Amino acid sequence: MTDSSPGVASGPTPRTPVLLDCDPGIDDALAIAYLVSEHRAGSIDLAGLVCTAGNVGLDDTVANALAWLDLAGAPPVTVAAGAGGAIAIPHVFTPETHGHRGAGHAELPTTTRALDPRDGAELWVDTARAHPGELVGIVTGPSSTLARALELEPALPRLLRRLVVMGGTFRGHPGNTTPVSEWNVDVDPEAADRVCLAWDAARATDPTVAPARWCGLNLTERAVWTPERSRRLVEVAQGSTLSRHLADALRFYFEFHDSVGEGYLAQVHDPLVAWLALHPEAALTEPVHLRIECAGEHTRGMTVEDRRGHRGRPANAEIVIDLSVPGGAVAVLEEVTVSIADLR
Repeated sequence: MTDSSPGVASGPTPRTPVLLDCDPGIDDALAIAYLVSEHRAGSIDLAGLVCTAGNVGLDDTVANALAWLDLAGAPPVTVAAGAGGAIAIPHVFTPETHGHRGAGHAELPTTTRALDPRDGAELWVDTARAHPGELVGIVTGPSSTLARALELEPALPRLLRRLVVMGGTFRGHPGNTTPVSEWNVDVDPEAADRVCLAWDAARATDPTVAPARWCGLNLTERAVWTPERSRRLVEVAQGSTLSRHLADALRFYFEFHDSVGEGYLAQVHDPLVAWLALHPEAALTEPVHLRIECAGEHTRGMTVEDRRGHRGRPANAEIVIDLSVPGGAVAVLEEVTVSIADLR
């Protein structure tokens, strides 16, 4: 949108710079495709993509990210490899969730895209410094690389416009890895807690720093992708190569969810979080002081939100408790579907 008021110079609205830290991963692939679509539409500038080890190893998350960017027809995007595992404990891989290589049944093409020589933590810092107060950071995998970036640049919370994290579970909602923990946090709770501590310190000295925004299972499990939606994506995309590969990947995700009693469907957390990062006004949030339990025998990985001020600390986080859009998560996935279908 441009301003054509008399006496005001008109020009294009600056695009919001976005950095995605992901661990592809099937629902990460949807998030990547959605952000590429928004970049190509001129809504954002996909300024960087960091790959972190997640359900599968770093080599696979990097290869997958580069391949999904190619399939989505992305312009040159700076991609860097980040943490190869959790920062303080042995990393637990779970190929049964997303497939042996992290792409389900999809056979991804090889790519000629070049990987940036910088470490992913350096890319976090360099991109934030290049866009002070403007960069939107999105984390859809473990916080391992972000925790390392905070060591390199403790001022990172003040450099970001906002941080949106897919992680944790709140308000008593059950976990998906232990009774109280969500996988992204459970696999590296020390890293997630470092993020909480960094925003705690930043907001204690500068209350204008935006709290980190956390999207937990209590919200993201509402983002249910079905075989019917996959068929719709392929149909609307006119059978594009991207849509067919996504459908193949998602078929594995359906099978996984069915095997654990959820039904033949997929909870696609990451595209919902990516959409919310670009539409912050659609989130209904609650300010809390957040810490991650790193020692409990039965509670390790638990996201412990102080909603009543017991700790006497200012809120370092906002937990997203609902969406203000008609139709909720279903409507968001429809928008994501249409955006991805345009990539043909």
